[in-house]
Amino acid sequence: MEILETSPKQRPTLLTVLCILTFIGSGVNVFSNLMGMIMSPIKSFLGPEFFEMVLQEVNEEPVRLFVEQALEMAQHAIEHIFEISLVNFILYAASLTGAILMFQLKKIGFYIYSTAQILLLFVAPVFIGFNLFINIGILFGSCFAILFIALYAVNLKKMN
Repeated sequence: MEILETSPKQRPTLLTVLCILTFIGSGVNVFSNLMGMIMSPIKSFLGPEFFEMVLQEVNEEPVRLFVEQALEMAQHAIEHIFEISLVNFILYAASLTGAILMFQLKKIGFYIYSTAQILLLFVAPVFIGFNLFINIGILFGSCFAILFIALYAVNLKKMN
């Protein structure tokens, strides 16, 4: 009688580190977006008069244009805080789920994670619109998303 050895697949160290980083990042974001949804009713305390008061303090024209754009973005974000937090909560939960599945060496987790990370890049532009701040956020966010997706993709052959 022949004995077959079936040892479980060993999880690569890089995959373990990536998953732990994703657990931390996505876990914190799931919690903070849950808080954003819970705290969304207080948005009425930050009305347009608050932003006008801040703008009155700025006198230099180039700085004023910069501050106007920042305040306009903040107003749009506050108006849509519940929707932004809800969509982010769902996408970060999907990202976390994908990382858990990849930690268990399941390939489907990679596709869930990648889809969630790509969609996260477009949440702010959908609700707030494009401007300098959003574009910079997309640039930095896409760098990290591409990096993590590429590093996870290196480990795809170890998953089933």
